[in-house]
Amino acid sequence: MKRKLAAKLCLLGLLCVAFVCGVSITIDPYNVFHWSSVRDNGVEPNKNYVKTQYILHHPEKYDTFIFGNSRVGSMDAAKIDDTCYNMYYSEGLPAESYENLRAFLDAGVQVRRVYLGIDDVSCFVDPSIHDDQLIRRPFRADEAGLLFLLDYLDASVALQSLETICAYTGEEPAFHERLYSTGNYYLDTQLTAESLAQEEWPNYFAWYGGEALADIAQIKELCGENGVELVVFVNPEFYVRWDEAVERGYLDFLEQLAQVTDFYSFGGHNSVTCSMENFHDISHYKPQVGDSMIYLLEQGIGENGGRADADARQTWSDTLGDAERQRIESLRDEGFGQYVTAENIQDYLAKLQGGRQ
Repeated sequence: MKRKLAAKLCLLGLLCVAFVCGVSITIDPYNVFHWSSVRDNGVEPNKNYVKTQYILHHPEKYDTFIFGNSRVGSMDAAKIDDTCYNMYYSEGLPAESYENLRAFLDAGVQVRRVYLGIDDVSCFVDPSIHDDQLIRRPFRADEAGLLFLLDYLDASVALQSLETICAYTGEEPAFHERLYSTGNYYLDTQLTAESLAQEEWPNYFAWYGGEALADIAQIKELCGENGVELVVFVNPEFYVRWDEAVERGYLDFLEQLAQVTDFYSFGGHNSVTCSMENFHDISHYKPQVGDSMIYLLEQGIGENGGRADADARQTWSDTLGDAERQRIESLRDEGFGQYVTAENIQDYLAKLQGGRQ
């Protein structure tokens, strides 16, 4: 009798496990079980995991990567090189970029250059809070894949997402093409006076500058050990958000960043960051801004002793008329794309402060 009862209980347990796994894997709102064929279901995928798995399974496809949070998603990787991939994901942080890069190098990906986008998210968000956020749970190079996926075997989470999935009627243009080619994102919003009035400084932002600098130093060291060229840049934000960050110590972070690595800065007050037309919202710039950044970065890399990709840049630059090139290059006179080092950081900070007057 006891054996029959035990057998029935074991069978019941197995059926429950099978149900939970089946529901979780089938619905899979965050697409971690469908990383190779992500569904556009109305729930943002865990792009950290999805994109990392994609690269690890295609190690010979790319040799140049753009790392950063969703703000860098507007930088068209194809305009840098056809072997460039945009690894942006929601609130991507330096500590998480380090783990991605380490996994790539350990897997034999021949990484040639890394672009690392930095901004206020980098120094005001503690990576540990992402551990409990399924959309942002980070990939870790040393973590077993099954251990990562266990958190997503939750039928209640999957079932709760059904309302969102069933109500989703939109279709993101070229969703799969972008994800499995350049990695870029798509936004169809416009910053307006009305939307700006609703923006607030995130209540979970807290100072993390010292740890973020250490994470960036780790990335620099890893790149140096593996012959990878590192290009660090500061993202532009609408001047209102920039000022909010500055009031909370952002310039102190940038001052210390210059002691860790040289970087290109696109922040501050200039004709780009002071125009709503250039932003989807208070912190996400549009593709035309990303295009200007790519042009100036490639130009700056050649001028400052980097490995200039003249042929790749010229191929894209050929599509630009003389007037457009002159417009973009003139932005540097406003400090947009300024090359910042430990030697000129004080002059740069003074210029930033002057621009806020």
